[in-house]
Amino acid sequence: MISGVTLGLLAALAWGLADYLAQPASRHLGAVRASLAAQAFGAAALLVALWLRRDLPFPADGAAWAWALGAAVLGTVGALAFYEALRVGTLAIIAPITGSYGAVTALLAWLGGQHLGPLGVLGLIVALLAVVLVSGAGPDASRTAAGLGRARGVGWAVLSAAALGACFWVMGFGLMPRLGGLPGTWAMRLCSLGLTALTLLLLRPSRPAARPTSGWPGLRYAAASGVLSTAAVAFTALGLGRGQDAVVTVLGSLSVVITTVLALAVGRERLSSPQWAGVVLAVAGILLTGL
Repeated sequence: MISGVTLGLLAALAWGLADYLAQPASRHLGAVRASLAAQAFGAAALLVALWLRRDLPFPADGAAWAWALGAAVLGTVGALAFYEALRVGTLAIIAPITGSYGAVTALLAWLGGQHLGPLGVLGLIVALLAVVLVSGAGPDASRTAAGLGRARGVGWAVLSAAALGACFWVMGFGLMPRLGGLPGTWAMRLCSLGLTALTLLLLRPSRPAARPTSGWPGLRYAAASGVLSTAAVAFTALGLGRGQDAVVTVLGSLSVVITTVLALAVGRERLSSPQWAGVVLAVAGILLTGL
């Protein structure tokens, strides 16, 4: 049997790569199209996994579907905000901020009556300080469009972290106890897919759709990102409920380190000194909250 440590590390690797690939997908296709494509491929992968496990793809529990829809509304907002943040911002900054959604989940759980220890409180404070530090777009922020874009990206990333944190709290509180890991994730992803498609229809983007020659790279990135993020959910679901929940959660949160390293080493993004401090604090806040 695969250990919780191995599953947590696999989840971190899959999520880190998925977030890194989400940026080129968003810049080729736009935030809504990229999110829709990633969710479609992820939902298809989940459907295959359910078929292999002989699970019902459409549970009969009406209350569970209501929880799934509630989680999907929050998850859709979080996903769209994340892709928009990636489109206009700096990945090395966006990933740690969005990854702090665990602090939001912990805060909501604490407000709901769950105990939040000293490390959790410290993690929330550190995550908030990290957002303040990385909100600065660098010394040339006032003179360049890129600097302004990074500032906008921070706002979208904060919205994404808040929405995703609330989404995971709803999933853990009302959805997973009724359906379990993979079926619950499938129900939520299916609702999110429909909501994202509806958003795309309502927005009716003014710019024409990308031509196949320019749209194919974006679709390829979105497909890889969607499948990898779904694999990360599967690894996490397999690791939970085995007495190693804390290990799996903390190791999975290390995905932001992978994404940030890729952005700095491969994407050659540049950060100011305060932003470096903010990125480090964001990772520290995630780990403290998980512990």
